[in-house]
Amino acid sequence: MPSIYVPELSPDKRSITIAGEEYHHLVNVRRVKIGEIIKLNSGTGVIAEGKISELTKRSVVIELLELVEYPYPEKNFAIAFALLKNKHDELLIEKCTELGVSTFYPMITDFSVRIPSKNTVNRFRQIAVSAIKQCDNPWLPMINEPLPLTETIDKVLSERWDPVLCSEQKPPKRISNLSSNIKPCFIIGPEGGYSEKEFAFFIKKDILQISICPLITRAETAAIAAAAQFQLL
Repeated sequence: MPSIYVPELSPDKRSITIAGEEYHHLVNVRRVKIGEIIKLNSGTGVIAEGKISELTKRSVVIELLELVEYPYPEKNFAIAFALLKNKHDELLIEKCTELGVSTFYPMITDFSVRIPSKNTVNRFRQIAVSAIKQCDNPWLPMINEPLPLTETIDKVLSERWDPVLCSEQKPPKRISNLSSNIKPCFIIGPEGGYSEKEFAFFIKKDILQISICPLITRAETAAIAAAAQFQLL
């Protein structure tokens, strides 16, 4: 059952009133009725089921029947990715959210083909919200503002992630070779790869480099594969 996003959902509530966009979806898209059971997702670790007890022209009141609190993932991971053309970065956000990524770091690289707009982060967040509603991921990932690659890596390090470069140079190490106590942020490059200057920066920072598979994948495929392989690990 797909859920609705209710960030104000918390364990101390017995009922909750839904208005705005989620109300529109319930009433005009799903066409819910009094007594129908609805699943709710806070995006902060709480998922609940409730029964529609009141339905008006502007709001829905839901009586909460069952509520489960989920701990923050012990083995969480992040993805830093270059902005991609043709909405491929939106696909990356959607699928990696479904695979449990905790944090996204959009990057601007030397060979990036797209620059961010004022709406970029908001659009990414909307996609992530839709993804957690669909797959019942109780934790909405954090999406940072796009930064140049060097600033992104510095931010990743300052926030105590272990950067792991998914490199097109086919290094011998794979995700299966990572230490069990690593807190990885997988770094995914643009369609055109990295510049020599950027590779020199990675070497200067002593960034671990791995291969996702024996082939050169599209950027969004690399991100999805990294997320899936780490979850399997």
